[in-house]
Amino acid sequence: MAFTKKLEFGNYTLKFGEDKVLLDLFNEVVMPSFHEMKYVRSLKDKGEYFFLDTKLIKLDDNPEAPVLGISGKIVKNTRLKRDQIFREDGGLIEDKSELETAPSSTFLLILNTHRLILCKEVPGAPTISNFQSTSQYCLKQQHKKFIEDEFEKAKKIKGENPEVERVTKKSLVNRYPYPILRITPLSDKVSLKDFVTRLKHIDKVSIKLLPTNREEIDNDDFWSDFGRRREEMNSKAAKVEFSNPKEGLEGDKVYEQANAASGLGNSEVKLKGYDEQGDTINGSNDDFSLTVELEDLPRDAERAATVKYGQFKHLVAENVIKLPVLADEVIAKVVSIFRGL
Repeated sequence: MAFTKKLEFGNYTLKFGEDKVLLDLFNEVVMPSFHEMKYVRSLKDKGEYFFLDTKLIKLDDNPEAPVLGISGKIVKNTRLKRDQIFREDGGLIEDKSELETAPSSTFLLILNTHRLILCKEVPGAPTISNFQSTSQYCLKQQHKKFIEDEFEKAKKIKGENPEVERVTKKSLVNRYPYPILRITPLSDKVSLKDFVTRLKHIDKVSIKLLPTNREEIDNDDFWSDFGRRREEMNSKAAKVEFSNPKEGLEGDKVYEQANAASGLGNSEVKLKGYDEQGDTINGSNDDFSLTVELEDLPRDAERAATVKYGQFKHLVAENVIKLPVLADEVIAKVVSIFRGL
């Protein structure tokens, strides 16, 4: 059976402390972290993960409202091991062997909306979870280099002018905190509806509102106010829970609230209940994530990115994907990066 390629979608939320996000340290940390094989994440007995064929590309070259993205591939370089094989004339036979393999996935990270689109090229290719772990590792390595470079610059300036205030690595980290990345799968309202329908009885629904890349939360008045209250209380996250284990929650309303909360990929939704057979079912964003099957996709990462962006725009037009309202400073930073290309 031929391998079916599917586009998977996620919300790439990157924060440097409470005040800085993805575009604030784009040139210094973010873009260099994606440079081809600059950093390699090695896992004992599991192989290596790294980025390949990465490039900053123009998805829309309108100078007043450009759209930029990072295209490339994430590769898992490993060795498959076997200890025995089966032969009809001899049954199980010891046969130790190894085979090198390097499955890959192409990706597109849209900078304007920080939406990630990933597609496995072959079976066993890296997942969105693998992408998050690898990107987090590369970001941390580049952030460390950035801090060291800034420290050396400050030390040189101090040497030339002893009157200048001394800069420490600790003060630099306070100014440019460590990167924290989270990729939340975008939900598919059809899959979410099917998942909720499977549940004969819904015991509990919990919705956790997560930090954002400075986009506005425009689900509805409740969530907007919920986000405002979280910020006023200086809380990094906020959670609301609905439960009724005895009588069960109303399915239509569960779907309505979960769909509203998960549309922008800024919420972690968890459901618990049981089906017609009485089996307990737990669900989260991963269980109703959005995927789109493709007949084909170019092997070239940049050309594949163009196809992905076309599919993305179509899904936005069909209201399958909801987009955040971008702050003026986000647009200004994208325009600045665009002009530097």
